[in-house]
Amino acid sequence: MERPEEIVQGTQSLARAFSVLDAVADGNGDLASIGKAIGTSRSTTHRLVSFLQRTGFVRQMDGRGYVLGARLIELGAVALAQMPLTTVARPLLERLSQQTGDTIHLSVRDGDEIIYVDKISGNKGLEMRSRVGLRKPIAITGTGKAQMLDLPEKEWGRLYSLAQMVVLSDEMPPPGFLAWEDYVSAMRAYRALGYTMEIEENEASICCVAAPIRGARGEIVAGLSVASTLPYMTRQRLEALAPVVRSCADDISRELGFVGRRAS
Repeated sequence: MERPEEIVQGTQSLARAFSVLDAVADGNGDLASIGKAIGTSRSTTHRLVSFLQRTGFVRQMDGRGYVLGARLIELGAVALAQMPLTTVARPLLERLSQQTGDTIHLSVRDGDEIIYVDKISGNKGLEMRSRVGLRKPIAITGTGKAQMLDLPEKEWGRLYSLAQMVVLSDEMPPPGFLAWEDYVSAMRAYRALGYTMEIEENEASICCVAAPIRGARGEIVAGLSVASTLPYMTRQRLEALAPVVRSCADDISRELGFVGRRAS
């Protein structure tokens, strides 16, 4: 039987290994920067990185140093395959992609952020920086705002403040970021409509229209959006696409077992 101190030591080592992965994901590519990020000595950092390298969770690349390894890609693919949402949603996302020709995003909430769990690139305009696995503040993305529709306004304010800190720290803030009074007014309108829009609030020249996806108990479990660049996604087109996006989100919700009536 393991002694309590052995359990604590093992848990600490596991936590440090996960911290190394986070540090590498944040762009720390050498032992010194990884150790500084996680607060470990060079010898401890070397031991952790060597273990992760042997097991395929990190690897070394010429000119870049340590990067995340193929083992994480394998596990990520399995995790996505095991998520009922992505399995159910994918055929409907593909149908929506064919209908619109635009980029399709699917995201879920993780704390105060959203994480993209699926993306189908469009055939119009520039390729977006979004990718599966990318995290963003929930309050400045279309799919994130769609997942905020059922929240009280006090929570809107908290999430907005967190997003604002991220935006203000950016060297080139997105030009569409709204003042709080305009933001909350728009969210109130979106709540009544059952969908949201995002116009250069997250990324310059990128606009989208999004709708919430609900689970079997009626709770919002994800957000779906159609996005493109400004020349292809005018305000008029956003409004025209809203019923299409909402219909697709409703279809996915029904596949997940939601049988209630959507908000009017």
